[in-house]
Amino acid sequence: MATRKEDLDTYVRRQSAQDLAAVLLELAEVNPQVRQRLVRMQLSDKPDRLAATFQKTLNGWRRQSRFLDYRASQEWGTELGAWLNQLERELLPRDPMAVVTLAESFIESDAIFFECADDSSGCIGDAMRAACRLWLQAAVRCEVPTDTWPARLFKLFAADQYGAREPLLAYANLLLSEPQLREMVVGIEKDLDSPPTPSAPDARPAHGVRCSLTALTLLSRALRDPDVHVRATLRRSPRPNSMQKQDFVLQYLEVGRPADALPWLEDMSDWHEHTRLRLLAEVLKRIGQTERSAPMQQKVFEETLAVEDFRTWLGHLEPHAHAGAVERAHALALDHDDPVTAARLLLEIEFDEDAEQLLVAEPARIRGEDYMWLVPLAAALQSHERWRGATAVYRALLNAILAKAYAPAYGHGARYWHHLHTIAEQSPSLLPMQAHDEYIATIRQKNARKVAFWAQVNKGPAAQVGTKDEDEADDD
Repeated sequence: MATRKEDLDTYVRRQSAQDLAAVLLELAEVNPQVRQRLVRMQLSDKPDRLAATFQKTLNGWRRQSRFLDYRASQEWGTELGAWLNQLERELLPRDPMAVVTLAESFIESDAIFFECADDSSGCIGDAMRAACRLWLQAAVRCEVPTDTWPARLFKLFAADQYGAREPLLAYANLLLSEPQLREMVVGIEKDLDSPPTPSAPDARPAHGVRCSLTALTLLSRALRDPDVHVRATLRRSPRPNSMQKQDFVLQYLEVGRPADALPWLEDMSDWHEHTRLRLLAEVLKRIGQTERSAPMQQKVFEETLAVEDFRTWLGHLEPHAHAGAVERAHALALDHDDPVTAARLLLEIEFDEDAEQLLVAEPARIRGEDYMWLVPLAAALQSHERWRGATAVYRALLNAILAKAYAPAYGHGARYWHHLHTIAEQSPSLLPMQAHDEYIATIRQKNARKVAFWAQVNKGPAAQVGTKDEDEADDD
């Protein structure tokens, strides 16, 4: 009887120290990162010297002058993140204050990091935000009076010019007590309320005001108190727009205060009505008024026929009312103009035969560009062995790619091509649609000159297995 293969972790742990030491030394000869790690291990009982090695690396980065392109900046961002992880793992348990100092120096280097690299990928920004969280985690472990932290924390945040230091205040509750956070809020609001002096009418520049308002919003997250955020927003926008009001509502829901969200929803001005009704229904449901919330959510669903809106509507109904909701959804789907929206809903309520009938009745109305909906729809139809419906969807996807003649998407098209052949092997009748052989012949004739597409097809179905359909969105 064959024994199960031993996993690597178990295997390594049962090796002798002598054997492992030999492997490590061998790796250190050819791998600088392994060698550096071993050198730092030698300094584990000398935290001051260990901190100096981290500082040396940081100093080297701060002397960076060559501009890094997109790919190089991604690699650098990964390197920055690894440095922070090493700092947390190796030095934090031994000298938290040294980590505070190093993390603070890292954060204060943001101008160098951002100005000398194309951070379109966000890797450097992610590292900067990680440094902010590490600063807080290290400060918590320092044996110093806690009243020394608020001013130092706010000073570090206030110098932010790139928007990457926000975690310092958003997660300030890791370090500061609620009274300390409240005191910071009061101090910022008092400063904003104080009128400028006649001798210095411009003493509060616009950047300073924006910084203060942003600080209040971030502190509201740390306190889990949306009132602070609302007050800060109203200072900037006395008549908040729909996005701001939506933000208020979502924050009140997040902290379990649905009643406080109601006033912002009852004001109907400047709202997208479906968004307002969805949120209002959710708020009413949470305060126990499902007799009001269910009709609202039903109205939203009946105007969109979206699967998510249907599921939400069911959540507002008593179980005994679900059958009636399904019946209503079925009738609306059969009479809907868009076959894809209708088919998705019909599959949700388990009327897969009706879903297929709608798709094959007028396949020309299936928009192949809507691959975000069509790919999972085709897979669902296949799982129900609704071969005609799946064929209609895959044909629409393939037709759209070939009509667009966009070569990066040809891998996806080849996958749809092979799906169609796989379905044809089931020998289903495709009526009233065109027979498989006729459709394939037409595609070959119309697209004979698309050499790149046929090259993908000729690789075979196995070559397309690892490709994700979601990648098509990036291609387009």
